[in-house]
Amino acid sequence: MGRLIDRISDALAWLSAWMFFATGLMILYEVVARYGFTAPTIWAEELSRLLLIWGTFLAMASLVRRRQMIRITILLGFAGPGLRKAAELFALTFIAGFCGVVIWYGWRIAGNSLARGRTTGTLLNIPNWWSEIVIPACFALLLLQCLVEIVRLLAGQASAPLDPADSVH
Repeated sequence: MGRLIDRISDALAWLSAWMFFATGLMILYEVVARYGFTAPTIWAEELSRLLLIWGTFLAMASLVRRRQMIRITILLGFAGPGLRKAAELFALTFIAGFCGVVIWYGWRIAGNSLARGRTTGTLLNIPNWWSEIVIPACFALLLLQCLVEIVRLLAGQASAPLDPADSVH
């Protein structure tokens, strides 16, 4: 099960990277169309914003799996393996708990928008839940990835060693 979640996390991170690339192309197209040809689009800004939102949150689980999230390593650089493992366990548990809260409220917000039929009110009139559902969906995947990492950590299979370049001595 852990490997499946790892593969899903990595595939979504790859998709996230392509979303950022597509966003760049859309913005480039909009700039050229608007300032080069005085013919702005009605879709580029809104769709690029939607891709940025999705791209940002789709990569979270993979970042935790690879331990590429922001962390403060100045003290952990001096700590022994036991303290590092405890700190890692605390961080993963905290992230998992936070995910639970975000999932709970995120589903309520997205569900409310879906039930009420809220839209962006722009020319494309995209439903609001398209951008809101990303929060509970991606935090659910992040929660699953955290649980997998906690199990691995407790089993002694995965301990993200600190990169000496990350530590400040």
